[in-house]
Amino acid sequence: MHRIALPLALLALLTACAPGPTVRMHDLYLFGMLDARLTYFYGDPTELRYDGGTVQLTRAESSTRTTRDQFHVSEALAVNGQSYLQQSLPALAQPAVTASRIPLTTDMQLHVRVPTKQIVYFDGSSFLLLAEEGIAGNQVRVVPRPLMNRLRGLGELNSAEAAMLENLLRSSGQPTVLAFLPTADLPPHSVDGLEEQRRTAIYVQREVGSDPGAYRPTPTELTWEVMARGNQAQGFDGPSYQMVANEAQLLELWNRAHSAQLTVPTAPRVDFQRETVVALFVGRKSTGGYSVDVRQVSEENGELYIDVAFSSPAPGAITTQALTSPWVMVRVLRGGYEVAWLRDPASGNLVGAARMGQ
Repeated sequence: MHRIALPLALLALLTACAPGPTVRMHDLYLFGMLDARLTYFYGDPTELRYDGGTVQLTRAESSTRTTRDQFHVSEALAVNGQSYLQQSLPALAQPAVTASRIPLTTDMQLHVRVPTKQIVYFDGSSFLLLAEEGIAGNQVRVVPRPLMNRLRGLGELNSAEAAMLENLLRSSGQPTVLAFLPTADLPPHSVDGLEEQRRTAIYVQREVGSDPGAYRPTPTELTWEVMARGNQAQGFDGPSYQMVANEAQLLELWNRAHSAQLTVPTAPRVDFQRETVVALFVGRKSTGGYSVDVRQVSEENGELYIDVAFSSPAPGAITTQALTSPWVMVRVLRGGYEVAWLRDPASGNLVGAARMGQ
């Protein structure tokens, strides 16, 4: 009797310790295309508690119905005989991004309305990266860059899901923009008993038009020079960007820029009929490590643009513990401008303007 009971007890113990079925789930949120959540399951066939009921997960069988389903993923388990579960969701309050082609160029105009991760453009044949990250409120001109891995590695897509979306876009041949969204604010959807739960959210812009207003002729580079620069200007508590109108204003700004020196150097002579002078004052800073640097000066559509980089000390950097006030004056060998638009050379975004009379 004892000889029989012992093996049975051991068998029961091994059975209790045996690992159960492992199930992985991926929620794919598609806004702008379906406004729906598609839920895919992977792993072992089993019965799973789901949203107050149960679902049967089985090995998917190839059939005409599943192969015709554009969102079918071959590696996923069948869910109650279906390729996936689908639940409708409210549409986003506004498009996450809007991208448009700029005529006569390969560039794109990108308007980002909500924070995003990668923004991808499918032009009908190739996958191109527009931005690694989208900052809400940005309107920028971007140069599309090839994505060698296409959609693989974006969001939490696995290879089969990425291939499904790529094939879907290729089959339509329609230019499309995909913006991968942060998942923190997505509607909650928690399921117990999973080995892994992934979430990917994508906003899909299916119609990509042209933006003639974004077209700019090739910039004309102008001849320019830095007249002077320093870091001890006086009387500027905050940023001040000024287009110098005449000799009297030039002398006044020149003296303020050099007032910390024992001897003020002679101001250069300027022909204000044929030349433009722009003075950029960063304002008072409590330490060193701040600077302003002009990178390029150009004319676009008859307007003056100055690409200027403002730098600040990195966190933890060793800097001079004294008040500073960086500044730079630039002479452009062309006159007749009423305003100089200041632009970030890295992003192309406008960061300020220098006007007459400021």
